[in-house]
Amino acid sequence: MSMNYYSDGIVFSLLDNDLFMQWILSPTAELDLYWKEQMDGNDELKVNIESLKNIINKLEIKEPVLSQNDRMVIWDNIQRQKGRNKVFRRRSKPVWLQIASAVAAIALLIVGYLFFSLEKNGLEETDYTSIITNDEQSIRSTDIVLTLPDNKKMTVDSANIVYDKNGVSNVQSEKPENEDDEKQQLNQLMVPYGKTVSLTLSDGTKIWVNSGSRVIYPSVFKKDKREIFVLGEIYLDVVKIPDHPFVIKTNYMDINVLGTKLNVSAYSDESVQSVVLVSGAVTVKSNDLNGDCNILPDQMFSYKTASKEINIQKVDVNNYISWINGYLLLDSERLDNVFQKLERHYNLSFSYDDNTFKNIRISGKLDFSRGIESVFKYVSIAAQINYEINDQQVKIELKNNE
Repeated sequence: MSMNYYSDGIVFSLLDNDLFMQWILSPTAELDLYWKEQMDGNDELKVNIESLKNIINKLEIKEPVLSQNDRMVIWDNIQRQKGRNKVFRRRSKPVWLQIASAVAAIALLIVGYLFFSLEKNGLEETDYTSIITNDEQSIRSTDIVLTLPDNKKMTVDSANIVYDKNGVSNVQSEKPENEDDEKQQLNQLMVPYGKTVSLTLSDGTKIWVNSGSRVIYPSVFKKDKREIFVLGEIYLDVVKIPDHPFVIKTNYMDINVLGTKLNVSAYSDESVQSVVLVSGAVTVKSNDLNGDCNILPDQMFSYKTASKEINIQKVDVNNYISWINGYLLLDSERLDNVFQKLERHYNLSFSYDDNTFKNIRISGKLDFSRGIESVFKYVSIAAQINYEINDQQVKIELKNNE
């Protein structure tokens, strides 16, 4: 089998895909049709699938859920097939990764020091909760709305908003008023269900704003303070400016960074807020923390708003940032959480039994570019459910296999 189109990413995705393993070990006509549709016109995926099928069948793996040992054995076979003669599980940490870890640790100390210094300088705190608007009607609308510092609201047609260093944007040509005032002039961006927006701030920091999110930010950052507030989900590529840390606030956390790539999830209707660090260094502060929490790349900080429980764990960051590329990577994700993500992305309302579906988990890739029917078809096969879409209403029930 030729490995010219071989992709580590595709193989990892397939090995984590319950539907793929079910098809290999217990094929059905429905699964055959589904995977045939996936491979049509995608030679790279087809070659990777055929290679994996051969290896799995040769190893006589019987269980649909792979153990860690099974994964290592399959991976070793792939490496030998590619002629690398390397054993994945025995590789030591590369020198560049050791250096990067050390740099990240030093950066964390710098971030913590700078933020502590800013606090001591007594910069005025902004009460974002008194500014933020959080109503169901606007979030369910079809319009992206920008509220200006004078409370004037404007509908934004562009999904790409860019501010220059003077605070002038491509959606509002006028220069911000009172830019020399001491008080920060704040905008509020509301991105409804069914939409996403790319936002570039005056310092060059780029933000991807997910469906159902609100972001408060200034047209131009003042003094030594770079600060925004989010209610929803954003991915950020923060520009590094020495001595000017960047602060992302939610209603429960302060996230303090320098030059960093990270994902922040803080929806008001979810019981957990999280920070996933892709690169750089982050310090998280909260009223419920005894001190600060430092996060390293490939780690997730999560905060349960009801129990105030805090957890830091190592994660595959791709599962949390894939949405910015137009798809979702699911790794044993609770089905009710998947419904919630689809509800926001497509601006739909779901009807289902919470207690039934929170105990069902699925893995795989939901590619939004393939259309809503393809996405729901995958979920229906993976989770054994029936669905019915009428206008913006989706009714979900378990399949009766009797």
